[in-house]
Amino acid sequence: MTRSDRDTRDDLAAQRAVTERIEHEEFARGNIAPDAIPARPRDAATIVLARPTEGSGFEVLLLKRPSTSRFAAGAYVFPGGKIDEGDADSSLAARMPRTGRDAEPAAVLAALRELFEETGLLLADRRPPAEHEATVRAALLADERTFGDVAREHDLRFNRTHVCYFARWITPSRFARRYDTRFFLAELPSDRHDFEPDLTNEIAGATWVTPGRAVELFRTGHLPMLFPTRVTLQALSTFRLIEDVFERYASRRVEPVTPRLLIRGDSIRPVLPEDPEYEDADG
Repeated sequence: MTRSDRDTRDDLAAQRAVTERIEHEEFARGNIAPDAIPARPRDAATIVLARPTEGSGFEVLLLKRPSTSRFAAGAYVFPGGKIDEGDADSSLAARMPRTGRDAEPAAVLAALRELFEETGLLLADRRPPAEHEATVRAALLADERTFGDVAREHDLRFNRTHVCYFARWITPSRFARRYDTRFFLAELPSDRHDFEPDLTNEIAGATWVTPGRAVELFRTGHLPMLFPTRVTLQALSTFRLIEDVFERYASRRVEPVTPRLLIRGDSIRPVLPEDPEYEDADG
C-alpha cells in the first residue's frame, strides 16, 4: 500500500468516525422503534449560496445552528427550512427563475424566502429600498406576510436569479423528525460578492468556505455537519467553477435519495443505495 493509499484510507476512517458521532447525537434526539410507522417527511428547501474566490474556485455559505436547536443542533447547514403553504402561490410563476428540470415552484420560492429570512440576502432582480427591505424581512420572520404578498407589493421578480435545482434528500425513516428537502444552488450576484449575512437569533454563526476545505474541517471534527450537507460539499468540491456545476445540473433529472441507517451497537452510520451494506441497514 502506497503512502497516498494510506492517507486516503486514514482520511476516510476519520471522516466515518465524525459522521458516526454526529448521526448518533442526532439519532439520540429523536428516533422511532424499528417496527414503528415512519413519520411523514415535511417538505423543505435549502439553498447553497456560492461566490467565486480570487483566482479560481468558489466558496459557499454555511450557517451554524444553535446548540439548543431541536434539529441539527450545533451543525453547519445551508440556509433553508420548511416549505410553507404560502410558498405554493401559482400567481408568481411569471416572476420565478429558471431552475432546470423537475423543480417545484413552491420549493424554489421557499429556498429564496429562507435565504432572505436567515441572512438578509434578497436575490431579486430589483430590490426595494433598504428601509422597505428590512421591514419586509421582519414581517416575514414574524409570519405576518407571505413571500408572495411581498413579491406582488414590491413587484419583486427573480427571472435573472442564477438558481439550479440539483439534489433531493429524504431523512431516513428511523428519525422522528423527517424532511424531504430540495437542494438548490444559487450564485451570488457580481455586485454583491462582499456580502456578509445579517443573522437572526436562530443562527449562531456563519462562514464562507470552499467545499474542499469544508470537507477537510469536517474530517478533523472542526465543522460538524449532517450527512447530506457533507455529501453535497464533497460533490461540489469536484468542480472548479460555479459555472461548471450549473452546466452539469441544468438539464439533469433529480432523483430523491433516502439513506438508511446502519446501526451496530453505539455506531450509527448513514449508507447510500450504492453502499453494499444498504440492504442490511434500517430504513
